[in-house]
Amino acid sequence: MAATDVDTEEPDTGDQGGTNSSAPEPKGRRLSFGKVRRELTEDELGSSGVQKMLLDELDRMDGAEIELKTMSTRFHETNAALAVSQEKLKTHNAFDIISTGGIASGSLLFGVAFSLQGNDKLFWVLVALSVITVLVGILAKVIRA
Repeated sequence: MAATDVDTEEPDTGDQGGTNSSAPEPKGRRLSFGKVRRELTEDELGSSGVQKMLLDELDRMDGAEIELKTMSTRFHETNAALAVSQEKLKTHNAFDIISTGGIASGSLLFGVAFSLQGNDKLFWVLVALSVITVLVGILAKVIRA
């Protein structure tokens, strides 16, 4: 940066009570307007140029207010839609866990039943239980879809 270049942004020092000015100083105010007097006299307020500048600034602020209200409304609508989607996802995940767990445990019981073929009564109980568990898992998958 050349010696003649001047930073136009005032650094934020965080010192709030260092000046005796009645108007609060905005953060990041340009140095080129730093020493400009902020209070206007009655004569200055009566000038058409000052009135036009104030009206222009008022119009600009009204436009910014409308834009902020629109953004705020859109934010709240999107935030509500996100909350609904997150609740649906929780339900979706719960059905996935039930489905996967049911099919896996039913398949495991089915395998255990065939390893215990010597006990006929226990074999048929485990086969029936495994079929029921697999059907519950499949039913959970169907309900979720």
